Amino acid sequence: MKHVTLVNANTNEGMTDHMARLARARLGNGVQVMAQTAAGGTAYIGSPRTCAMAAAAAADMVEETLACVRRGEQHMPDAFLLGCFGDPGLAAVRDISPVPVISMLEASLLTALQLGERFAIVTPGQRWPRMIDDTLAQLGIARQCLGIDAIVLDNLHLPEQQALAVPELQRLVDAQAERYSPAVIIIGGAALAGLHDAVVAPPGVCLLNAFDAALAQVAGLMTLPGTSHAWSPQRCIL
Repeated sequence: MKHVTLVNANTNEGMTDHMARLARARLGNGVQVMAQTAAGGTAYIGSPRTCAMAAAAAADMVEETLACVRRGEQHMPDAFLLGCFGDPGLAAVRDISPVPVISMLEASLLTALQLGERFAIVTPGQRWPRMIDDTLAQLGIARQCLGIDAIVLDNLHLPEQQALAVPELQRLVDAQAERYSPAVIIIGGAALAGLHDAVVAPPGVCLLNAFDAALAQVAGLMTLPGTSHAWSPQRCIL
């Protein structure tokens, strides 16, 4: 039995439950998914300030998990999955984790490069495009991104009203396909997790849901030789 810990760095427990259900369905009976929600911070991560708050919350949750492992209270996860498209806390969590750490933005970007040369991104929140630009520059793939468009979900209670976002999401996907002619359009954001079948892909375009990309990397890394954790108590001293 493999074990994955899903870390939601915002305070939306409904979103955590939604992503956990999707992860359990996709990863199957051979994987146990544990889910954590930030105890404090913000319900929506949409600015540099809230992203910094979420990064601290993600690192704290992973540190507590490792402390529980050290005390013998739970199994060491085979992977951590960060359930936020902006990847808050990714570097900090990787610094302390002895197992693979998969994040939604990084996973979807790397997968998009494997599926096609150029891509575009649709993501919730007006300020996310500029914040994602920083990650593209850090990875050295800014020129592969043809454009980033924001879908506004401010009036929706997510994930319960997720389906109400589909018409606007479809409109943006169709507009990007016409404007940019990308090989891949990434649908980013935990708020849009699970909508891979709800939007119709324009001709010649591959639609990639960021959460699906992250789950695929979780599944692959857990079976890749050489990536299993070599845990020792010293590695988990906090």
